[in-house]
Amino acid sequence: MKTEVEATFIPADHIALRKKLGDIGAKLIRPERLIRRTIFDYEDLRLDAKAAWVRLRDEGDSITLTFKQRTNETINGMKEIEIVVDDYIRTKELLLAIGLIVKAEQETKRELWEIDGTQVMLDTWPWLEPIAEIEGESEETVKELSQRLGFDWTKAIFDSADELYRLVFDVTRTEISTCPLTFGPVPAWLEKRRRAH
Repeated sequence: MKTEVEATFIPADHIALRKKLGDIGAKLIRPERLIRRTIFDYEDLRLDAKAAWVRLRDEGDSITLTFKQRTNETINGMKEIEIVVDDYIRTKELLLAIGLIVKAEQETKRELWEIDGTQVMLDTWPWLEPIAEIEGESEETVKELSQRLGFDWTKAIFDSADELYRLVFDVTRTEISTCPLTFGPVPAWLEKRRRAH
């Protein structure tokens, strides 16, 4: 499996970041757009039990099917196998036909920038503050760009979105990973578990 080398920072001031990215010569690859994802598992959540999941993602100009597994919570701890598919609905039908179930539907907004082969994603997830993800070929390149953009490396998060929600809400990974994450009001059960700041 390929190792995803990525650091996440929250909160991230997207307006200030756009200026910094422009100032250092980064190129806007894709303006902000709505992204949809369907997360799959088996009915007994056997993938969840080993910190893994199957993700079908539609970014508007590409659709990918990915197996992801968190092996640890370091910058090199996320493993993935990803392929490009050409039909979101039919791929979803195929996964259901072979026995997977829909674990959750998710929406985000994403804007993609790139500089020297390193990508910066300005993400907005439902009910969270804005996020920045920096992904590159090595820890060194990710760390260097993170610092150029003004992030404190000691506050980098090397994990999936589940962890970001756990920082804000008193939930388990399984609870949040089976919750529909779509733009709209926070579900009442989740709002009751918002952590005090």
